Amino acid sequence: MSRIHKLITCIGLAVISVLFLMTYTIIAKELPVLVDVSELSEAYDGKRVAVMGWARSSEILRGRMGSNYLKTELGKGAQIVTVFTIFPAYNIVNNRVIVQGIYHHHGRYGGYLAEHFIDADTLMRDWG
Repeated sequence: MSRIHKLITCIGLAVISVLFLMTYTIIAKELPVLVDVSELSEAYDGKRVAVMGWARSSEILRGRMGSNYLKTELGKGAQIVTVFTIFPAYNIVNNRVIVQGIYHHHGRYGGYLAEHFIDADTLMRDWG
């Protein structure tokens, strides 16, 4: 290969690499911060978190637009966070669960005002 062909090949690979990294950065989700229920505060408002705790209660509710969602209270004692999910879950009450989603100190879910809650995209029972 001549020098010009090598130079063009290197520039082409560099451009492709930069485009790949830019695309990956835009598409990739923010990694969650592992947080204890007692540590959730305004500092985590709007951030992606992962929380493990005991499901105290669980009920299916209907939002103002007619869609169903699951409301679960997670924690022990006075340290409780409400978890909202749009997908159905198996019996999780009195089981340890792992939740991943966006924490909100104040906000709306299902058309209603809520405080200290996680809009969860992942809710798993800990089988361990």
